[in-house]
Amino acid sequence: MKLQQPDIDVVIHYLEEPGNEEHKRSLDEWLQQDAANLDIFLETKALWQGDDLIPTAATYNTTQQWQRLETLFATEEILSGNSLLSPATSTSTPVIKMRKPIHRYWWAAAASVLLMAGTYLLVRQPMYTTQQTAQNKDSLLLPDGTRLYLNAHTSVKYPRHFKGDTREVYVQQGEVFVDVKHMPEKPFTVHLKNVDIEVLGTSFDVKETKQGVKVFVQSGKVRAIYKNKNRSVILTPGQEADMLLASESITTRHHRNNNPIAWKTGQLSFDDAPLSEVADILEDYYKVHIVLKGDAVADKKLIATFHKESLSEVLDILSKTLQVHTVQKDSLVEIY
Repeated sequence: MKLQQPDIDVVIHYLEEPGNEEHKRSLDEWLQQDAANLDIFLETKALWQGDDLIPTAATYNTTQQWQRLETLFATEEILSGNSLLSPATSTSTPVIKMRKPIHRYWWAAAASVLLMAGTYLLVRQPMYTTQQTAQNKDSLLLPDGTRLYLNAHTSVKYPRHFKGDTREVYVQQGEVFVDVKHMPEKPFTVHLKNVDIEVLGTSFDVKETKQGVKVFVQSGKVRAIYKNKNRSVILTPGQEADMLLASESITTRHHRNNNPIAWKTGQLSFDDAPLSEVADILEDYYKVHIVLKGDAVADKKLIATFHKESLSEVLDILSKTLQVHTVQKDSLVEIY
């Protein structure tokens, strides 16, 4: 069994530069991974700042260990000739004044926290599981009955068990089609780096690109929200939102078909669609670059349905149906 270990570096980087936005974001993500991480953070922060520790595990008396450490430090000062006696009591019974731990001792104290955290984490399985795809596609069934369909080059993280009154999964990269199990009393949320998708019960597609996030709803209703911004959009069946990160803008459009999820269904449908639109969809589906030469070519309209045909077969149909010429060389396609 692979054990989950606390990533103490995330905490240390934040404590060293608390004003660094990247460190803040990393710490926030780490804290959300596991409720136990909050205890580790608070105790490490207390050690860093020289505060007293508050015990969080019955099997490890942190306060007692810290008091022993402070006594050791104070005794070192007396033995070295640096008296810590109070002036008012220098002629009476010596009274040792305890002092806050200095920075050079924090590593020893942090080791105590790690020992306690490691003992706690040793007896249980990790809360989250990560699923990744390479060139292949995949699907998985979540504990609540929700099914995720993963496109190629996709990574998602999900809990082994949904606890409390929410269900949350994380899309770390790529594209996922989500068929959510209807549970109104337990809302479902998909988290991306900059966007959250809130759902009650529906099926939808979410795709993260370098430019932003695309969300397409097949059934039901979802709310797409920019994190930390007062901007969101509600989407209903057939609607797609394009959320661009550079401008933080949200544009929507309505599809009369399910072309945005053709990667999952294998079907492309065009109903009097201009070739400029067809080219964009074919580019995404077949992972090629299509160049249209001439405005007259771009305006030609196509009525057709393709089901798992190869790109060469589709181009052949375009040539015969629209009276155009197509040339393919590797991943470049020219239509004129």
